[in-house]
Amino acid sequence: MSPRKQPSCLLKLCIKSSLNLINECCYIIEKNNSDLECRECERQVVALKGYLMSLLPARLFDVLCLERGCCRYRGDPRIQLNVLIHPKMSIFRKSDVDNGIAQNFWARVIPCFSRLVVLDLKFICTDEILEIIGSQCLLLEELNIVSRVDICKSLINASVLIRNVSDAGLCCIANLNNLRILSMDPPRNERARRVGRCVSQAGIIMLISKLPYLEELHIESCDIGSTLIGTDISIGPLSLRKINYLFASAEGMRKLVKICPHLKELCITHLSAHNKDSILEEIALSDLRLHKLDMSFYSHSDSLHRLLQVKGSYITHFSLWEIDHSLSLDSVINLGMCCPNLTSLCLMTQSKYLLIPRFFRHPGNIFCKLEILTLGDENFSIEDILVFFLDCTKCMRKLTLKFETKLVIDNTLRYILQKGYLKNLNILWLDCTLEVSKQVVKEVIQGCEMLQNFTVNFTEDMSDVYKYIADNNLDFNLGSY
Repeated sequence: MSPRKQPSCLLKLCIKSSLNLINECCYIIEKNNSDLECRECERQVVALKGYLMSLLPARLFDVLCLERGCCRYRGDPRIQLNVLIHPKMSIFRKSDVDNGIAQNFWARVIPCFSRLVVLDLKFICTDEILEIIGSQCLLLEELNIVSRVDICKSLINASVLIRNVSDAGLCCIANLNNLRILSMDPPRNERARRVGRCVSQAGIIMLISKLPYLEELHIESCDIGSTLIGTDISIGPLSLRKINYLFASAEGMRKLVKICPHLKELCITHLSAHNKDSILEEIALSDLRLHKLDMSFYSHSDSLHRLLQVKGSYITHFSLWEIDHSLSLDSVINLGMCCPNLTSLCLMTQSKYLLIPRFFRHPGNIFCKLEILTLGDENFSIEDILVFFLDCTKCMRKLTLKFETKLVIDNTLRYILQKGYLKNLNILWLDCTLEVSKQVVKEVIQGCEMLQNFTVNFTEDMSDVYKYIADNNLDFNLGSY
């Protein structure tokens, strides 16, 4: 049976009770003062804050701010933040309720964050705030500056989203030399520059080149690889460890390896039918020691096999969205033999050749460390391929199955349950096309000792299953579509 809910640890109970008391005091202060910026209100906030600082260690203020969501404050969040923000804080991540706070509040507060190592101001940031961060928060190692978004109503067009971070703001934080992780807005095209502020590719390149220890750059829907190799400015070598390169080419890959020689995670996409092998050969010839390799619109070719032979011992996470419908059992076995340290595998294919012969015995010592498995196809036998992988490993923690057509898999789930293959599984996600009866859902809950998350398409009323979970106090999340 799935694990039962355990009582909260003493620290969590203390944090929750402390936040409840602090929130009550803040709400009393707020009710007694109609103007939150009046001297009497400020005096009471300072008094409460001083009292807390005399009782609690400085590091606990980090935790209280991070856990604000567990005890929702019913008043103005500025009062709560003024009380909880400590001059020695090292971590601050904003809450969703902070999005509506005016910019002048952050302009007053951020100078108190001089010792911060982590700062998340997602959907709050503006150029003016970045100017303060660049002068006051010099110890930052992780920063989220995804900008505040305003809505401009137009008489001609539909409403336009306006961002509030531009290249000018990026220039202000180019001196944060300790920065390792940065999240920010994507660059805008020339046409979009006419509406509000925006960052450009040139601004991003400028910022990256000025941050010597930057390892991770998170920009939603941005082809970072193409941005780096497309600049006329001489940059590199950079410290970046993660890159997504969506419109890959062999020449571009050669440049990218020189610019980012320390890459550990690479996501490549190649929509063209040509030159795929030359891209893989460039990676194989490089000095990169990739831990994670995600490939979309590729096939398991001889070039990929040679790449895995050279680099496979370093790879722990591998993903292949195969397009040539040629993936075979031999390809999968070669993958397992070339990548002995693989812990995460995703195979998406339409191949008709991924067949497990009857009485087949897989080679020993392949996929033995596999913890996360994602499979997608409509042509293979789910039971055969699952047994193949689950028979290789006793470490499986997360299993995801995707299928193109409707399929009832009750018997498959029953079989792998009886074999004990799912005893260590924590997460099971089944595509909406995979039909499972209510009885088998119960059997999965009862037969998986470690399972805590199960997503499946409901075809029957599951109210009694939810009642069973509640009555048995199971730490279990059952979800559907």
